[in-house]
Amino acid sequence: MRALADFILRGRLQATAVALIGNWVPLLTPATVALVTLRVGRNNGLLILLWGLLPSLLLLGFSQIAPAVATAVVGGVVLTYLAALFLGRGTGWATCLMGMVALATLFALTLGALAPSAVESAVQSWNQLSDEMASSADAEPITYGAAFVLGLLAYGMAFPAAVGLMIGRWWHSLVANPGGFGAEFQALKLHPVQAIVCMVASLYCLFQGLEYALWSTLFAFPLVVQGVAMMHRLVAIKRLGTQWLFVFYAVLVLLEPATHLLAVLAFLDTWLNFRERAKPRA
Repeated sequence: MRALADFILRGRLQATAVALIGNWVPLLTPATVALVTLRVGRNNGLLILLWGLLPSLLLLGFSQIAPAVATAVVGGVVLTYLAALFLGRGTGWATCLMGMVALATLFALTLGALAPSAVESAVQSWNQLSDEMASSADAEPITYGAAFVLGLLAYGMAFPAAVGLMIGRWWHSLVANPGGFGAEFQALKLHPVQAIVCMVASLYCLFQGLEYALWSTLFAFPLVVQGVAMMHRLVAIKRLGTQWLFVFYAVLVLLEPATHLLAVLAFLDTWLNFRERAKPRA
């Protein structure tokens, strides 16, 4: 990864090439934009952002669902760029994550208000896909509405933006401050007010039914990231080895309730300070 980071920072041509390739490699474009913005500055980051988004912008109008997909890609990379700007100026990770969720929500709701026809086309396409999947599985199809699609769009912006920013920050630390990202990430912790806002918003959407399930996941996302940071720190304190992290991520990916449990643990960590209470293994 250090070699790739060095290649990206070698010049604009190299960074542009990687950003363009990132349209076919998940998270590569936002990570490249984040690295260039953090290391070289906002103007160069903006230039790489524009080149990296060119294929997604060209997709607009190709099909009914393409505008929504392209909007999610464009919005996600723009969020990464904005967060990298603030992170580079000393804004904490917690505030950056909260800002990403807020802006992703704003972008999605704005699209719903300004382009209802595009949202309706995406709803129809998604329901058609749902019907086909239900038919092949001999199950009852589920009908989704605009709220679900807008939640999918918002989460589709916030998640890759946050992960891309983390990768870009990791690459930046490899070049400028080896080992710095690990300590920085493991210290990630929401302010109590931020944690309460996330938990209340997530629970409210959770009880609104399937239509708002992704909104619940989106609002809980900063807590989940804090939970991941907490687990990394605990593994480091206990000197448990990276195999425990592999197990942790496997459980997180394969078992959906694990994500909810992690968000609850992170919420409690805001007040109980699990990381500070942990003691190294003898």
